[in-house]
Amino acid sequence: MLLDPKDRLRGCQIIGAHAGELIHEWIMAVNGGVKLSTMAGAVHVYPTLSEISKRVAGRVFADKLFSERTKGILKFLFNLKGRACTLPDDRA
Repeated sequence: MLLDPKDRLRGCQIIGAHAGELIHEWIMAVNGGVKLSTMAGAVHVYPTLSEISKRVAGRVFADKLFSERTKGILKFLFNLKGRACTLPDDRA
């Protein structure tokens, strides 16, 4: 998968068995300006080789979703405790 600096799809190369069948989705995505989020959210028949394209497109988002910054923010948010999250003293 070839991306520009803003993570937009610019091209794709596939090498190996069944590459001819797998490249079609990527050709349509590049020529049609399809976003990676659209490809990652597509529903593919499972288990088939076409699921590979969805997983590759989703990999770009996985790195951002599971970055150290995101983990730190989530840890902070889940450690916050307010009145809505605690039982009153008489019910504890």
